[in-house]
Amino acid sequence: MTVRLRLWLIVALLLLASAPSRAEAEAFRVGYPSLATGFAASWVTADKGFWKKHGLDVELIFLRGGSRTVAALIGGSVDFILGSDLGITTAILQGASLTRVGVTTNTLGYSIVVQPNIKTIRDLKGKIIGITPGRDAAYARVVKLLRDNGMDAGKDVTFLSVGDGGPAARVAALSAGVIHASMFTPPSDLISEKAGMRILSRIDVANVAGGLNTTSALIQKGRPQLLRFLRGYMEGIHYLKSHKEESLKIFSKYVRNSDLGIMAYLYEEISTRAERDLRPQSDAVHAMLDLAALDFPQAKKLSEKDNWDLSLIDEIVKSGFVEQLYKK
Repeated sequence: MTVRLRLWLIVALLLLASAPSRAEAEAFRVGYPSLATGFAASWVTADKGFWKKHGLDVELIFLRGGSRTVAALIGGSVDFILGSDLGITTAILQGASLTRVGVTTNTLGYSIVVQPNIKTIRDLKGKIIGITPGRDAAYARVVKLLRDNGMDAGKDVTFLSVGDGGPAARVAALSAGVIHASMFTPPSDLISEKAGMRILSRIDVANVAGGLNTTSALIQKGRPQLLRFLRGYMEGIHYLKSHKEESLKIFSKYVRNSDLGIMAYLYEEISTRAERDLRPQSDAVHAMLDLAALDFPQAKKLSEKDNWDLSLIDEIVKSGFVEQLYKK
């Protein structure tokens, strides 16, 4: 064996030894707040093993509510969170050292769902509106919708926190007459309608959704790990977009609903909105800041670049990784 060949063999063995195997995959804890549109791509990514492929043992943790999810990130019980984007903005305004590295979607569809006897937004005066624990983006959308219709959210309606953050509790509360309305994202709006409720209004808005958020400390010390996480997520989004039937089955497992019509509705929402390169758009970021400013006027001072680090997705895109995915 020549000296050159011996050296090549040594290098190859070292590379194999350093590459993470499935058995040696690094633990990585990811929280998410709801069974909604912006999180469906993560379910596919986890179920099909794309994070494992990139050397990460990702534990997806359903934390039931935006405020809990942000608190888990700040407290260190998770490494990363998907969504809770309004809560992240609020936490940053209050001094938390958090950073955004991308988004799942730049648009989102909401529905205000009401009891059948309510015909207009103004009919909600004096009524009870169900919300999740903490003031999340859905709550902010309700407040804006009321204001746009000449109502004062602080005086004209009562907000009631229902359940532990999951939409099922609000669907049940609507059906039982405990609340009169709630704001939902797919597929919970359609589930409510099938339970006899009325979709009073649908809105499609520029909005950061399924945002990719972590701590500034992890950005500094865990860049290779984050790059692998984002590559795996990009592969999951590509798979979702190109494998409808398999994705529907995964959705059913996470949402715990076997109605394929409802799952197809969710699929159309996420497959058309998911950003293949995870890049935020200016109008979506500004819309999120405008919502935050309803309760925290200092949000108006933030720019679309503040507290974002897009160098990770820039590096991945520059490498040709995303382009190669969509050439397959």
